[in-house]
Amino acid sequence: MKAFITVFLLLQYVASLRGQGTWVLTRNQDGIKIYSRHSERSKFDDVKVEADLPGNVSQMLSILTDVASYPQWAYATKKCTLVKKMSIYDFIYYSEIEVPWPSSNRDLYAHCKINANHDAHSFKLIAEALKDYAPQKKDIVRILLSKATWNVSTVSDKMIHVEYFLELDPGGTVPAWLLNLFSTKGPIETFTNLKRKLSSMN
Repeated sequence: MKAFITVFLLLQYVASLRGQGTWVLTRNQDGIKIYSRHSERSKFDDVKVEADLPGNVSQMLSILTDVASYPQWAYATKKCTLVKKMSIYDFIYYSEIEVPWPSSNRDLYAHCKINANHDAHSFKLIAEALKDYAPQKKDIVRILLSKATWNVSTVSDKMIHVEYFLELDPGGTVPAWLLNLFSTKGPIETFTNLKRKLSSMN
């Protein structure tokens, strides 16, 4: 009986690991690695990006807290505005994302929280969609599920390591070619722009 219970628990454990999904490397370009895995919350795969970027934690933090500058580096971001600021590490922003015709643009309100570890020279930022924060706009599809996580740590005086995770359901009808833009081309362009922006600050 004990052997049966042990085997049963082992099978349950293996099944849970399969359910979580394993990260699969889908692209590696200029030191920017993109992974995907099956999502437990969306019909679209989760995305992970890893890269070493020039600069320091303070510079990266200043970029991520300057929401008005997001269109300069974040892929397909048409506009981004600060809606409410509780503190420098706790705020809500609105963003509109450009989507090629015939699909409609997407938008979202996101609550951004930052946990900074000054002793370790690192921080974690989580931006999660607020689906009911404001009425939806005409001809724009509201993103109801979006959770972006940034883990930024220090490699050296002139280098940081960035891990970025995204859970997303863009809503509406999304053709495969459009999804591919945001899961591969989007992260590459975003991190390439970040690398360029950080380099200009040094």
